[in-house]
Amino acid sequence: MRRLVALALAVVLSWGAVLGLAGCSSKDPSGPESGGAGGVGDITVTAGKTRAPSLAWPDGMTFPTAGSTVLWPGEGAELIDGQPLLLDLYIQSLDTGEVLQNTYDGLPRSFLLAPELLGNDIYTALRDQRVGARILAVAPPTEGFAEETSIAIVIDVLSDRAVGTSVHGRNDLPIVINKPTGEPQITLRDDDELPKELTVQTLIRGEGEQVQKGSYIVAQYKIVYGSSGASSEGAWIPGELFDSTWDVAKEAYEVQVGVGETLPALDEGLIDQTAGSQVMIIAPETLAYPGKGTLIFVIDILDVWTPDA
Repeated sequence: MRRLVALALAVVLSWGAVLGLAGCSSKDPSGPESGGAGGVGDITVTAGKTRAPSLAWPDGMTFPTAGSTVLWPGEGAELIDGQPLLLDLYIQSLDTGEVLQNTYDGLPRSFLLAPELLGNDIYTALRDQRVGARILAVAPPTEGFAEETSIAIVIDVLSDRAVGTSVHGRNDLPIVINKPTGEPQITLRDDDELPKELTVQTLIRGEGEQVQKGSYIVAQYKIVYGSSGASSEGAWIPGELFDSTWDVAKEAYEVQVGVGETLPALDEGLIDQTAGSQVMIIAPETLAYPGKGTLIFVIDILDVWTPDA
């Protein structure tokens, strides 16, 4: 699924295909030079009225040449070939001003850092960047697609793991150590019995938007069994993997919280947490998966979007 979404992005970047329609023209007739051929340096990016950026360029200017520039560098982890990416995208027609895609006012999208999936130009623009970078790119129509529009693309590289301040956990709860990739390693303690009630422990406190009732989140999660058991699907032991999004072939988890769209344990346990946080939730089967016993969730909240905020 992640690869199909990424391939769709490559088509957009190559052909300027329309992904959706919204917005209005951001041409700037008061620009330094009206008309003529321009490049990525002729586009001004400023803060918009929502979370999305606002673009402006001289009226009548055409953009026949592909290019990109780093609007600001990232200060997070260096990007590595083939790794999962979480990107906010703002794509706007440079011919009509139509907004073709805007994930800033919504949830970011999952991709992989690979030229065959992103297209060579965007792959090259992102390859040497770090998490937190913002890129501006221009993509004219490719040969044979002259009827398509030239587009401007703003890309924010978001973290695919929790980023914040570590919080000292309780000594009677499972131990969580994050691997270099960010994937949590969950180890149960030998002598401590897991709580029988829903238990929430913040492991990393992020500084992003707070999860409210009705918020949409994108997250990574890992779930392990808290006790031995068996069902028609087979047997399991404490600490054994139940499910995870950390497999490179899987996308991050997207869901609306607090409205019954996910497990009751998550509906209750994620409220008031913040983007960038890592949260451990000990969930009894009555609030998670009946017949599976107590489950241990470790959830990295990557982004939060609340429509009414």
